[in-house]
Amino acid sequence: MTELTVTLSTEAAEAIARRAEALGCSADAWLAAMVEDIAADLPESVEDDGPDGFICR
Repeated sequence: MTELTVTLSTEAAEAIARRAEALGCSADAWLAAMVEDIAADLPESVEDDGPDGFICR
């Protein structure tokens, strides 16, 4: 697994912690699942003009 450091505002970190606690997992596990879900939806090409194409650029 690749480790990534993310700097968040206090408000964002607290919101993630609340959501993770409500689901019974750690904030790290919740954030990893969210990033994995987003990455799975990314277009294959940076040339993609679809609604998520801008994320690849």
